[in-house]
Amino acid sequence: MRSNPEESWVPSLNKDRFQEWAKERFRELFADRQLFLTRFKYGSRAEVLASIQAIRNERKMLISHGEMAQIASAVKATARIPGDMAEFGVAYGGSAKLIAKYGGGRTLHLFDTFEGLPAPGPRDSERFYQGSYRCSLESVSDYLKSYPAKYYKGFFPDSAIEASECRFSFVHLDVDLYQSTLDGLKFFYPRMSPGAILVSHDYPSAEGVLRAFTEFFADKKEPVVELTGYQCMFVKL
Repeated sequence: MRSNPEESWVPSLNKDRFQEWAKERFRELFADRQLFLTRFKYGSRAEVLASIQAIRNERKMLISHGEMAQIASAVKATARIPGDMAEFGVAYGGSAKLIAKYGGGRTLHLFDTFEGLPAPGPRDSERFYQGSYRCSLESVSDYLKSYPAKYYKGFFPDSAIEASECRFSFVHLDVDLYQSTLDGLKFFYPRMSPGAILVSHDYPSAEGVLRAFTEFFADKKEPVVELTGYQCMFVKL
Protein backbone atom coordinates (compact mmCIF):
# COMPACT_ATOMS: atom_id res chain seq x y z
CA MET A 1 0.00 0.00 0.00
CA ARG A 2 1.30 3.46 -0.85
CA SER A 3 2.21 5.76 2.00
CA ASN A 4 3.59 9.21 2.52
CA PRO A 5 6.25 9.25 5.25
CA GLU A 6 5.02 12.64 6.41
CA GLU A 7 1.46 11.29 6.84
CA SER A 8 2.16 7.76 8.02
CA TRP A 9 1.30 8.52 11.65
CA VAL A 10 -2.21 7.76 12.88
CA PRO A 11 -3.97 10.82 14.31
CA SER A 12 -5.10 9.79 17.77
CA LEU A 13 -6.99 12.74 19.21
CA ASN A 14 -9.23 14.25 16.54
CA LYS A 15 -12.06 11.85 15.65
CA ASP A 16 -12.98 13.49 12.34
CA ARG A 17 -9.35 13.62 11.26
CA PHE A 18 -8.85 9.97 12.14
CA GLN A 19 -11.94 8.93 10.13
CA GLU A 20 -10.67 10.79 7.07
CA TRP A 21 -7.25 9.18 7.46
CA ALA A 22 -8.80 5.70 7.80
CA LYS A 23 -11.08 6.15 4.77
CA GLU A 24 -8.17 7.26 2.61
CA ARG A 25 -6.09 4.26 3.67
CA PHE A 26 -8.94 1.89 2.87
CA ARG A 27 -9.36 3.49 -0.56
CA GLU A 28 -5.67 3.04 -1.27
CA LEU A 29 -5.78 -0.56 -0.09
CA PHE A 30 -8.60 -1.37 -2.51
CA ALA A 31 -7.04 0.63 -5.36
CA ASP A 32 -3.80 -1.32 -5.01
CA ARG A 33 -5.90 -4.41 -5.77
CA GLN A 34 -7.61 -2.83 -8.80
CA LEU A 35 -10.83 -2.20 -6.88
CA PHE A 36 -12.77 0.98 -6.14
CA LEU A 37 -14.32 1.74 -2.79
CA THR A 38 -16.77 4.63 -2.82
CA ARG A 39 -19.68 5.92 -0.80
CA PHE A 40 -23.10 6.01 -2.43
CA LYS A 41 -25.39 8.05 -0.18
CA TYR A 42 -25.98 11.64 -1.30
CA GLY A 43 -29.18 12.95 -2.87
CA SER A 44 -31.41 10.09 -4.01
CA ARG A 45 -28.55 7.58 -4.04
CA ALA A 46 -29.51 5.87 -0.79
CA GLU A 47 -32.98 5.14 -2.18
CA VAL A 48 -31.53 3.86 -5.46
CA LEU A 49 -29.14 1.58 -3.59
CA ALA A 50 -32.00 0.23 -1.48
CA SER A 51 -33.91 -0.57 -4.69
CA ILE A 52 -30.86 -2.30 -6.14
CA GLN A 53 -30.42 -4.42 -3.04
CA ALA A 54 -34.11 -5.38 -3.06
CA ILE A 55 -33.86 -6.52 -6.70
CA ARG A 56 -30.71 -8.50 -5.97
CA ASN A 57 -32.55 -10.26 -3.17
CA GLU A 58 -35.33 -11.19 -5.63
CA ARG A 59 -33.40 -12.28 -8.72
CA LYS A 60 -30.02 -13.62 -9.71
CA MET A 61 -27.93 -10.72 -11.01
CA LEU A 62 -24.96 -10.82 -13.36
CA ILE A 63 -23.92 -7.19 -12.82
CA SER A 64 -22.59 -5.44 -9.74
CA HIS A 65 -24.22 -2.91 -7.43
CA GLY A 66 -22.17 -0.14 -9.02
CA GLU A 67 -23.12 -1.16 -12.55
CA MET A 68 -26.79 -1.25 -11.58
CA ALA A 69 -26.44 2.22 -10.08
CA GLN A 70 -24.94 3.52 -13.34
CA ILE A 71 -27.89 2.09 -15.27
CA ALA A 72 -30.37 3.77 -12.92
CA SER A 73 -28.51 7.07 -13.26
CA ALA A 74 -28.60 6.91 -17.07
CA VAL A 75 -32.30 6.01 -17.10
CA LYS A 76 -33.14 8.96 -14.85
CA ALA A 77 -30.99 11.29 -16.94
CA THR A 78 -33.06 10.52 -20.06
CA ALA A 79 -36.43 11.26 -18.44
CA ARG A 80 -37.10 14.20 -20.78
CA ILE A 81 -35.73 12.58 -23.95
CA PRO A 82 -38.46 11.46 -26.38
CA GLY A 83 -38.81 7.73 -26.89
CA ASP A 84 -39.27 4.37 -25.22
CA MET A 85 -36.64 2.29 -23.45
CA ALA A 86 -35.11 -1.04 -24.46
CA GLU A 87 -33.00 -3.84 -23.09
CA PHE A 88 -31.36 -6.41 -25.33
CA GLY A 89 -30.14 -9.30 -23.20
CA VAL A 90 -32.69 -9.67 -20.41
CA ALA A 91 -31.49 -12.82 -18.62
CA TYR A 92 -33.42 -13.08 -15.34
CA GLY A 93 -35.09 -9.66 -15.54
CA GLY A 94 -33.35 -7.89 -12.66
CA SER A 95 -31.85 -5.02 -14.63
CA ALA A 96 -35.10 -4.72 -16.59
CA LYS A 97 -36.96 -4.13 -13.34
CA LEU A 98 -34.48 -1.45 -12.34
CA ILE A 99 -34.88 0.28 -15.72
CA ALA A 100 -38.66 0.10 -15.52
CA LYS A 101 -38.71 1.37 -11.94
CA TYR A 102 -36.85 4.55 -12.83
CA GLY A 103 -38.25 4.92 -16.33
CA GLY A 104 -41.10 7.21 -15.36
CA GLY A 105 -43.75 5.10 -17.09
CA ARG A 106 -41.94 4.79 -20.41
CA THR A 107 -42.59 1.54 -22.28
CA LEU A 108 -39.73 -0.93 -21.92
CA HIS A 109 -39.04 -3.18 -24.93
CA LEU A 110 -37.31 -6.42 -23.92
CA PHE A 111 -35.40 -8.51 -26.46
CA ASP A 112 -34.05 -11.96 -25.66
CA THR A 113 -34.11 -15.54 -26.90
CA PHE A 114 -35.30 -16.47 -23.37
CA GLU A 115 -33.39 -19.69 -24.04
CA GLY A 116 -29.91 -18.46 -23.17
CA LEU A 117 -27.04 -17.18 -25.28
CA PRO A 118 -26.83 -18.10 -28.96
CA ALA A 119 -23.72 -19.97 -30.05
CA PRO A 120 -20.58 -17.84 -29.63
CA GLY A 121 -18.49 -17.13 -32.71
CA PRO A 122 -14.73 -17.03 -33.38
CA ARG A 123 -14.47 -13.40 -32.15
CA ASP A 124 -15.93 -14.22 -28.73
CA SER A 125 -14.38 -15.08 -25.40
CA GLU A 126 -14.16 -18.77 -24.61
CA ARG A 127 -15.90 -18.21 -21.27
CA PHE A 128 -19.29 -17.89 -22.99
CA TYR A 129 -21.25 -20.89 -24.22
CA GLN A 130 -24.59 -21.53 -25.86
CA GLY A 131 -27.54 -21.61 -23.47
CA SER A 132 -25.89 -19.56 -20.71
CA TYR A 133 -28.17 -17.34 -18.59
CA ARG A 134 -31.35 -19.04 -19.69
CA CYS A 135 -34.60 -17.82 -18.13
CA SER A 136 -38.06 -18.36 -19.57
CA LEU A 137 -40.24 -15.59 -20.96
CA GLU A 138 -42.98 -16.67 -18.57
CA SER A 139 -40.72 -16.22 -15.55
CA VAL A 140 -39.51 -12.79 -16.63
CA SER A 141 -42.94 -11.49 -17.67
CA ASP A 142 -44.46 -12.62 -14.38
CA TYR A 143 -41.66 -10.88 -12.47
CA LEU A 144 -42.22 -7.62 -14.39
CA LYS A 145 -46.03 -7.77 -14.57
CA SER A 146 -46.41 -4.44 -12.74
CA TYR A 147 -44.50 -2.48 -15.40
CA PRO A 148 -45.27 -1.37 -18.98
CA ALA A 149 -43.16 -3.86 -20.91
CA LYS A 150 -43.27 -5.49 -24.34
CA TYR A 151 -41.49 -8.77 -25.07
CA TYR A 152 -39.71 -9.91 -28.23
CA LYS A 153 -38.66 -13.54 -28.09
CA GLY A 154 -36.23 -14.96 -30.64
CA PHE A 155 -32.97 -14.24 -32.37
CA PHE A 156 -32.13 -10.59 -32.85
CA PRO A 157 -32.54 -8.64 -35.13
CA ASP A 158 -35.28 -10.79 -36.71
CA SER A 159 -37.18 -10.62 -33.42
CA ALA A 160 -37.15 -6.79 -33.53
CA ILE A 161 -39.17 -6.29 -36.72
CA GLU A 162 -42.27 -5.20 -34.80
CA ALA A 163 -40.22 -2.53 -33.02
CA SER A 164 -38.63 -1.10 -36.16
CA GLU A 165 -40.74 2.08 -36.02
CA CYS A 166 -39.95 2.82 -32.37
CA ARG A 167 -37.77 5.62 -31.08
CA PHE A 168 -35.67 5.15 -27.97
CA SER A 169 -34.48 7.38 -25.14
CA PHE A 170 -32.52 4.72 -23.27
CA VAL A 171 -31.04 1.37 -24.33
CA HIS A 172 -29.22 -1.27 -22.30
CA LEU A 173 -27.16 -3.94 -24.06
CA ASP A 174 -25.98 -6.98 -22.14
CA VAL A 175 -25.47 -9.64 -24.79
CA ASP A 176 -21.83 -10.72 -24.25
CA LEU A 177 -21.13 -11.67 -27.87
CA TYR A 178 -19.66 -9.89 -30.89
CA GLN A 179 -22.44 -10.46 -33.40
CA SER A 180 -25.25 -9.76 -30.95
CA THR A 181 -23.59 -6.52 -29.85
CA LEU A 182 -22.98 -5.41 -33.43
CA ASP A 183 -26.57 -6.24 -34.40
CA GLY A 184 -27.83 -4.32 -31.38
CA LEU A 185 -25.81 -1.23 -32.25
CA LYS A 186 -26.92 -1.35 -35.87
CA PHE A 187 -30.57 -1.59 -34.86
CA PHE A 188 -30.76 0.89 -31.99
CA TYR A 189 -28.31 3.61 -33.07
CA PRO A 190 -30.45 5.06 -35.89
CA ARG A 191 -33.57 4.79 -33.71
CA MET A 192 -32.17 6.69 -30.71
CA SER A 193 -33.39 10.24 -30.16
CA PRO A 194 -30.80 13.02 -29.78
CA GLY A 195 -29.69 12.93 -26.15
CA ALA A 196 -30.59 9.27 -25.73
CA ILE A 197 -28.12 7.08 -23.81
CA LEU A 198 -26.99 3.54 -24.54
CA VAL A 199 -25.20 1.58 -21.80
CA SER A 200 -23.50 -1.74 -22.56
CA HIS A 201 -22.06 -4.37 -20.28
CA ASP A 202 -18.85 -6.38 -20.83
CA TYR A 203 -17.20 -3.59 -22.86
CA PRO A 204 -13.63 -4.03 -21.62
CA SER A 205 -13.91 -7.62 -20.45
CA ALA A 206 -15.40 -9.48 -23.44
CA GLU A 207 -13.34 -9.49 -26.63
CA GLY A 208 -16.36 -9.64 -28.91
CA VAL A 209 -18.18 -6.73 -27.28
CA LEU A 210 -15.13 -4.48 -27.39
CA ARG A 211 -14.47 -5.38 -31.02
CA ALA A 212 -18.09 -4.70 -32.04
CA PHE A 213 -18.00 -1.22 -30.48
CA THR A 214 -14.63 -0.43 -32.01
CA GLU A 215 -15.78 -1.42 -35.48
CA PHE A 216 -19.19 0.24 -35.28
CA PHE A 217 -17.97 3.59 -33.97
CA ALA A 218 -15.00 3.82 -36.33
CA ASP A 219 -16.97 6.27 -38.50
CA LYS A 220 -19.34 7.74 -35.86
CA LYS A 221 -18.99 11.09 -34.13
CA GLU A 222 -20.10 9.96 -30.69
CA PRO A 223 -17.32 9.11 -28.21
CA VAL A 224 -17.72 5.81 -26.34
CA VAL A 225 -17.11 6.37 -22.64
CA GLU A 226 -15.65 3.50 -20.62
CA LEU A 227 -17.28 3.40 -17.18
CA THR A 228 -16.17 1.84 -13.92
CA GLY A 229 -16.85 -1.87 -13.66
CA TYR A 230 -17.47 -3.53 -17.02
CA GLN A 231 -19.65 -0.99 -18.79
CA CYS A 232 -19.47 1.68 -21.45
CA MET A 233 -21.94 4.27 -22.70
CA PHE A 234 -22.52 6.87 -25.36
CA VAL A 235 -24.95 9.74 -25.80
CA LYS A 236 -26.60 10.05 -29.22
CA LEU A 237 -25.73 13.35 -30.86
